[in-house]
Amino acid sequence: MATAAAAAAAMAPPGCPGSCPNFAVVCSFLERYGPLLDLPELPFPELERVLQAPPPDVGNGEVPKELVELHLKLMRKIGKSVTADRWEKYLIKVRRSC
Repeated sequence: MATAAAAAAAMAPPGCPGSCPNFAVVCSFLERYGPLLDLPELPFPELERVLQAPPPDVGNGEVPKELVELHLKLMRKIGKSVTADRWEKYLIKVRRSC
């Protein structure tokens, strides 16, 4: 399936998450470690959809709940006690400590 993600990335229009080489890396990580880490299932097309920025007239900059759930699960796996309403603050702290 990771090769399918890489092929989709090569054919995706510019500016689309699927056109970024890191999208294939993320897909490969989720495919390989998602079940071991008990991560929520997020099919590659759905992941690509939630990573795309919504049009300016839709929503008010809210992060799709699928991405919030994925980040919460990953941060909890590294031992962070994080809540859904403050996950972005914790993500910034985790990123700074790397």
